[in-house]
Amino acid sequence: MTPKVVIDMSVSLDGCIAGPGDGAPQAPLGGRGAQQLFDWLFSGDAPYAGSMFRPSGANRQVVAEMFARAGAMLTGRRTYEIAHGWNGTHPVNAIPVVVLTHAPPAHPPQGRSQLVFVSEGIEAAVARARELAGDKDVGIGGASVAQQALRAGLVDELYLHVAPLLLGEGLRLFEGLGSREIHLRRVSALEAPHATHVRYQVLREERAPQP
Repeated sequence: MTPKVVIDMSVSLDGCIAGPGDGAPQAPLGGRGAQQLFDWLFSGDAPYAGSMFRPSGANRQVVAEMFARAGAMLTGRRTYEIAHGWNGTHPVNAIPVVVLTHAPPAHPPQGRSQLVFVSEGIEAAVARARELAGDKDVGIGGASVAQQALRAGLVDELYLHVAPLLLGEGLRLFEGLGSREIHLRRVSALEAPHATHVRYQVLREERAPQP
């Protein structure tokens, strides 16, 4: 299987990945019940392979795929800060994490994940994440980095875990994408408790669908 760069994120039906006021210590995902975006990961009783996740039903298939395919994560400084750097260990296989930032932190947390800070732009960040991922996928998390990668034409797929939730306001995943439309082709859709998992291929301009 060819390694891919994938925007892999939980999202509300109206396109938000966090509620209003996200990043606050008492509510890092923001208000309006935004924590429900991740119910699909924690709705079951049995942990997956000793991890922090407790998926139920078809969600276990999605988590199994995530653990099998994840090679590295690419994110921005804000997501890194909200997650407290995952305390140095990413919850999926302790994969490497590449953080796009203007100013690397002086004292990143120490754990089992390799934390790499890139300040040379999105192209350099994607290239570094691909290098670290090897023959597995790079998962992008965070709205700003996702938007930058889409604008630069560096994304192969979107994998959206769509929660049955309308937040109304909050941090929207798809804004500031520039003046050109982005064409997609649906690859798969899986109904599961608390989410519908939809995968789209990002079509390069020469492969855009014909009218």
